[in-house]
Amino acid sequence: MRYGYARVSTREQDEARQIKALKNKGVQEIIIEKASGKNFIDRQEWQKLMAKVVVDDVIVVKSLDRLGRNNAEIKETFELLSKKQVYLEFIDNDILNTRKPITETDKLNQKLVHPIILHLLGYFAERERELIRERQTEAYVQLEVDSKGRKLSNKKINKDGSKKICGRPNKVENLTKKQKDIINRWILKAIKTSEAVQLTGLSRSTLFRIKKNVLWAGKYFIKLYFKTTLRACFALNWKSSYD
Repeated sequence: MRYGYARVSTREQDEARQIKALKNKGVQEIIIEKASGKNFIDRQEWQKLMAKVVVDDVIVVKSLDRLGRNNAEIKETFELLSKKQVYLEFIDNDILNTRKPITETDKLNQKLVHPIILHLLGYFAERERELIRERQTEAYVQLEVDSKGRKLSNKKINKDGSKKICGRPNKVENLTKKQKDIINRWILKAIKTSEAVQLTGLSRSTLFRIKKNVLWAGKYFIKLYFKTTLRACFALNWKSSYD
């Protein structure tokens, strides 16, 4: 059985070119996946295909990056399919085809050449993904901000014509003075996380996100005051209750 596997990262992307190329290769069934190339475990259609294939089946893919972008998982997938005696066929990277070796050259390619090329192509696919992420980060940093420091989208517009806020709302700006003081005490390890969650009404993830952002930005000061002993008060870029 010859299966064709087509993958796009988002539902907005068009898989038509992949499907056309797969049909030209005489596949008998085409599996379409709309999921990220980051890992295999989250791909439901791929997992179903893995449960379906048997000895001597062939999976045809247009290119290596359609199979995935994680070098380690691509290598694991090659090894898994090799053990199942299922073969991969790449339309754009035919030197990586894992057909059953017929000649001595085929055997030599699979033993020596394939691992080297696979590692290199997997590396470049993974590097490309990193570059895309870097470009996205740079674009995000350059976005316009509102009066509260929140990033504004260049593409999404509210009904009143204003730009929509990117990402989830920032809860820090809405904290009360009491909540800020409790978080100060929690960061100083004066109270436990469970107690801080209960007293502030914030989730653990929000508390740790606040702590991480504050520590990363270096927005803190040390204030000394005397009672019975010398103590240090850590403040989160807002006025402390000890003032």
